[in-house]
Amino acid sequence: MSDHTCCYRCTKFILTAGLTALFIWLSLRTSKPSCSLHNFYLPALNISDHSNTTRSNHTLYFQLNLNNKMKDKGVRYDEIILSFFYYGTNTSIPIGNSTINGFYQGHDKKAKKKGKLEIQKMAWDAAFKNVTNTSKVIFRVDLATRISYKTIFWFSKKHNFTVENRTMEVDSTGKSSAQHIHCYFMVLGFPLIVLVSLILLL
Repeated sequence: MSDHTCCYRCTKFILTAGLTALFIWLSLRTSKPSCSLHNFYLPALNISDHSNTTRSNHTLYFQLNLNNKMKDKGVRYDEIILSFFYYGTNTSIPIGNSTINGFYQGHDKKAKKKGKLEIQKMAWDAAFKNVTNTSKVIFRVDLATRISYKTIFWFSKKHNFTVENRTMEVDSTGKSSAQHIHCYFMVLGFPLIVLVSLILLL
């Protein structure tokens, strides 16, 4: 075999391997879903409703919106755990967790998941006094789950998907306007895997 033929075949192999790796990366690259909380409402802090039933209703209602913007990949969520905290006097007090069942979200789809939490430990009198004096009551929200991506017929490995230290401000209506809570996840991901494979091939 001539040196010319050997060089040609090596070059062809390198180009083919490189283009294959690039194609795999382009087909498997992912982007994170976005999420936001809406309809955040505590009836007990609505000062316009004077009924005893409302004042003693210590339920927190909310709606979690999740948006998968990817055109060609679905997302599978494990159980989504939302942890809520009440900001008292110079301290953050845990008031409970709410769990949303895991589900699959198709490509380029939006999901709206309603939830509620029966709050057991909270300084309701102090909070009601704050909103009565036109101040706002601040709550903290953490979110944690694991997700995997579906490409054609298979799912990727799972990645951590977390949101921490996001705040919601509640006024005298007992409500908070919709606020986006930016999501991120810890991931080595496909780009790194493909890059390493490409290096090994070359």
